[in-house]
Amino acid sequence: MGLTQVHANLATAVMLFNALVGAWGLIKYLRGEGMDGSYFGAVALSPLLGLAQAVVGLALVAQGLGGIVRAVHYLYGALVVLAVPATFAYTRGRDDRGALLLYSAVLLVNAVFGARAVETARFGAPF
Repeated sequence: MGLTQVHANLATAVMLFNALVGAWGLIKYLRGEGMDGSYFGAVALSPLLGLAQAVVGLALVAQGLGGIVRAVHYLYGALVVLAVPATFAYTRGRDDRGALLLYSAVLLVNAVFGARAVETARFGAPF
């Protein structure tokens, strides 16, 4: 399996992981639960997965394979990596139901960022 395929597989993992953990958080919120260690641990994996994706992407760029990708592709990738740490800073580490809802929304938006990054890479779309 080549580096391009690894990058594509990680993109799928980023989208699915963020969507599933975001949905899990919404279910917890609707059940009246708050954040717990299991959920927060899963949330913390999101930027790490995005960072792994970015490292592979930068390796592709170093090989000269990033020329056809629009700049917005890199923006979406950066947002996937930075969204959860920014949310942590915004909530100041709170673990109440409000923070749970916010993290859930951020992870669902991260899944959309991942999908948009794939679309801009695949079709060279400017937006």
